[in-house]
Amino acid sequence: MAELLGLGITHYPPLLGAPDAFANLLRIIMTSDLVPEKMKQVENWPGEMQQEYESEVQKAAEHQERHIKALAEVRRRIDDFNPDAVIMFGDDQYENFKEDVIPPFNIYCMDSFHSRPFEMLKMLGDPPNIWGVDSGFAYDVAGNGILGRSLAHAIIESDCPIAYSYKYANHDHLSHAFANACVYLDWDQKGWPYPIIPISVNCYGTGVIKSRGGFSHLLDKRPMALRDPYLDAQAPAGPTPRSCFNVGQALRDALEHRDERIVVMASSGWSHAFLVEKHSYLYPDREFDAARVSELRNGDQANWASLTNNEVESAGSQEFKNWICLAGVFPERQAQVIEYLDTWIFNSQKCFAVFES
Repeated sequence: MAELLGLGITHYPPLLGAPDAFANLLRIIMTSDLVPEKMKQVENWPGEMQQEYESEVQKAAEHQERHIKALAEVRRRIDDFNPDAVIMFGDDQYENFKEDVIPPFNIYCMDSFHSRPFEMLKMLGDPPNIWGVDSGFAYDVAGNGILGRSLAHAIIESDCPIAYSYKYANHDHLSHAFANACVYLDWDQKGWPYPIIPISVNCYGTGVIKSRGGFSHLLDKRPMALRDPYLDAQAPAGPTPRSCFNVGQALRDALEHRDERIVVMASSGWSHAFLVEKHSYLYPDREFDAARVSELRNGDQANWASLTNNEVESAGSQEFKNWICLAGVFPERQAQVIEYLDTWIFNSQKCFAVFES
């Protein structure tokens, strides 16, 4: 069997830029007509949220520093393990997969991935980025298409249908769940020598098209009469937590017959404020995520398979499905939580964890 190391990180987009822009997303969301006028007034926020917002500059710097420290520890674990490849579960947010086809899961079988990781900072005002390069900077990340193809075949043969791709479809560079992970794990630009095999997950499910994989639905001011009955409406469900767990198990079974050293990683945040309607889209579902990190610390991540799509989407924790895939690979391993970042104003909860044998 392949030697396996499991890891979970965030791909938090604002982390690409300066900390003073971390709360810009909150300020953008506050302009939405779907946010009640009352909740656009800071004095009506929960007390702890008000306190965090009043200390935004300090809290943002701390938020960045904790990310840097956790990412450095994850990179150290990867380097010590020295894998032959890194398999990444990450969400496709209306990037490569759009109206023509949205597969529940897709494994990329490519030897090279063109990446322009800093382009997405433009939506946050194009702040300076952590590599100090132009926002149009591009480079290529190595892949292992042959291994990806072999794993896709084995997963399908185990009665677990999965799509596969030999090239990009609607997006001519690596989608951000994977691109950001490669940048963050190479924060100091010492190089990323490990071929990747991305597996995209349709985490955003019912909202992936109408929200354009993010928060476009919150900023849409068109009257209902001008909205498309398909593109601006609720889409069919994304994969259930159980199916995510099953894909992870099928990947683990496929790796049973190989002898490489493989990292399997989830790249995503947890609850996202702009997806939590019950919180007026302003802050994440801290209680839902606190329950999940408690389960993780107790070695009960297999319980995540029993969650429902409604529970996950109500919590705005759609991207957590990447971690459920990871749990399917390592249902029995005791995770070490390296860091857990709880926040009110920086959009999403973040967890960093390692699953060692």
